Amino acid sequence: MRTSRVIISIAAAAISLLGFVGCTKNMTGLEIRFRAKTSAAPVTKTSFSGENYDGGGKTYERIDWSDGDIIVLAMKNDETAMATQNYSVNTISTVGVNSRTDLMPSGAENGLTWGEGTHDFWSGYPASKVTVGDHTLSATIPASQIATYSRKSGNTVLFTPDMSDAFMVASLQSAPANNGINLDFYPAFTTFDFTVGANDNITITSFEMETSTYETETSTTMPLAGGVTASFDTASGMACSYAVSGSSSNTVSLAFHDDKNQPYNPIITPTTSMNFKVFALPQDITGIRITFNLSDGTFRSLRLKQSDSWITFPAAAKINISGLLVPGAIWYVNFDYPREEQWIVHNDIEIGVE
Repeated sequence: MRTSRVIISIAAAAISLLGFVGCTKNMTGLEIRFRAKTSAAPVTKTSFSGENYDGGGKTYERIDWSDGDIIVLAMKNDETAMATQNYSVNTISTVGVNSRTDLMPSGAENGLTWGEGTHDFWSGYPASKVTVGDHTLSATIPASQIATYSRKSGNTVLFTPDMSDAFMVASLQSAPANNGINLDFYPAFTTFDFTVGANDNITITSFEMETSTYETETSTTMPLAGGVTASFDTASGMACSYAVSGSSSNTVSLAFHDDKNQPYNPIITPTTSMNFKVFALPQDITGIRITFNLSDGTFRSLRLKQSDSWITFPAAAKINISGLLVPGAIWYVNFDYPREEQWIVHNDIEIGVE
């Protein structure tokens, strides 16, 4: 019997866009001006900050904007048809859980303009991968993902995800305002953040996460990747809901690259661990098995279960799983954690792996 200690914490993540409009009594027809200056060419560079903050009964890891990030913003009111415009990020500041920025129109001289009455705003990131509809935003969580070597911190090799896969949304209802338009962005995806060590020297070639039926066990086969649509309800102040759309996959595969974007096989040892993230659809997910494929052609699999029952992970949360040790022999084990209804909002939960 092998026992290790595994820590799971579940957090949300949030970033915000802060824009400002000019002061005037009658704003109809005026551009909704965002205080910003010329920025770099469109790219997607947001990043997880590595800093956690508590608020509203949850723990949040801030996602930081970078100069040149591009969002798409849609607007509609009772008098005008839907209009869209890309905006670029500039002049960034961080305050606690928020990474704030000013915006300017991207690819156009002028931005969106005010009409009369209540305006509906809905916005998505990254603009290059978001499809805008009438009070909807759609994107894809890909089934094939890449984690790129970032740096080594202490005894942990860190990999960063492709943040162009990080579909994020914001929404707001507002009358013409002269004191600023604030868009709070939230992830439209679930993040699994793994920190994994080994009890032997092991070379990892790839990683897979799947939901399926295994041997004589049964589980709910759920999509982990595919199209997702965020819909915004005007009657509820633009409240957001998610639905899986289009084709989907119950498997997400992760390839590792070096800092030159070439394939890379990380080595983990009893003294060196690795950290990486996997994105999944923004829905409650159960029946997960994770698999590490090794350079010798073998693999190690782990079923994410509690007392022989599949763990259900909450939608659009960031789930940190650390302390796992990949053994040097065939690995089909389950991990267990205390049965507590409040576990989702606990900062740390110890899990015994046997």
